[in-house]
Amino acid sequence: MIMKKSYLAALVVALGVAAFGAAGCTKPDEPQQPRDNAASNSAGQAAAPQPPQTASTVVNDLKMRLAERPDDPELLRGLGDAYFELKQFNEAITYYMKALDKKPGDADIYNELGLALHYTNNSREALRYIDEGIKKNPYHQRIWLTKGFILAYGMGDLDAARAAWEKANALNPESQIGKAAGEFLAKFNKKSQR
Repeated sequence: MIMKKSYLAALVVALGVAAFGAAGCTKPDEPQQPRDNAASNSAGQAAAPQPPQTASTVVNDLKMRLAERPDDPELLRGLGDAYFELKQFNEAITYYMKALDKKPGDADIYNELGLALHYTNNSREALRYIDEGIKKNPYHQRIWLTKGFILAYGMGDLDAARAAWEKANALNPESQIGKAAGEFLAKFNKKSQR
């Protein structure tokens, strides 16, 4: 894969920032590097550390690679991730859609596409893709967490959000994502008891 795995830019909703970030659903602030350079060189020796790259540098690098391999779903997804990091959500959506065409069963891409659509104020369409991703993999914990986030903050449907977070938590309450879902549930339960 071309970029270090990263999952989406920081969320700015006061209630959800800490829990959602703790679950690994935000893109890290650290610069991205191509994965090809991290392994080893052709002689089998460890590659020298590469200088950090900015998201715009990553975009340019990925576009050059995509020109050579236009059907590579990981390059397409990587470009989507880079544009998301730059908060260029429409461009991210374009590349996530292309990645889905090449790799239609990947729940991670559905998750990322859903968040990008949510950030373009299209939460209804975001939920459509999130639900498609859930159909592809109903055990994908992160997509349930994202569904709850979009339902709560994009649609204002706290009951449905609670149900999604309960599912995310139930899949593995000890994981980072399960704990984040538990934090969302605790905050909303505390809020509703007032």
